[in-house]
Formats: sequence, structure tokens, C-alpha cells
Amino acid sequence: MKQTFEDFIELIKTSCKKDPWTKKTGLEGYCYELKKESEEVIEAIEKKDNENLKEELGDILHDWAHICMMAEEKKLFSVKEVLDEAIAKINRRKPYLKTGQNLSAEEARKIWLEEKEKEKHGGRKQ
Repeated sequence: MKQTFEDFIELIKTSCKKDPWTKKTGLEGYCYELKKESEEVIEAIEKKDNENLKEELGDILHDWAHICMMAEEKKLFSVKEVLDEAIAKINRRKPYLKTGQNLSAEEARKIWLEEKEKEKHGGRKQ
């Protein structure tokens, strides 16, 4: 899977450099596309249409990667920083994943919300 992701990112880099529609659409345009595709994912889930869901999730990944790559090109942040931050957030909000602790859905949600609240009021913990 790692190689597949790396190949995908290379394809997105090429798209950002060579595709005229991608260049014209820009960061803001891809944000609109991401919103539209998110709505289509919700619709596919509600209809229990797994084939369409798979396609729409791919579209979200496509838009997400373009947004990340365009931000990286503008030196706002890197794709790696986005991924590192996502991993850190999951580790903070789901510490029980590494301890093997068995929690109920309610307990897990409570921890998630408590950590989110701490981040909001006390800054991020890295």
C-alpha cells in the first residue's frame, strides 16, 4: 500500500504541474470540489451504494491530495506535515489504541471529546 500511495502522490504532483484544468481550478476550486464530493459520499452511504462509495472516496482522496500539494507548492505546509498532524491527533484522542484497553463506544467518544476540548482551550499537545 505504501508504494501505491507514493505512486498516487507522484501522479498528483504531475497533475499540479502539467494539467491546465488543475492549474486553473487552484486551491479554492479544489476546496469546492472536496465539499461536493463529500456530499456525494454521504449520499452513497445513505443509499448503501458501496460501488459508488468507493468511487466517491477516491474522488475525495484526489481532491485532498491536490489541496495538499498546492499548499505545499505555496510553501504553506507539506503533505508529510498533514499526515504527521493527523497521526498525532489520533494518538492524542485515541490513546487506548496503543494500550489495548477495551472501551465502550461511549467511553471512547468521551475521551475524544475531552481531548478535543483540551486542544481547543489549551493548544495542541504534540
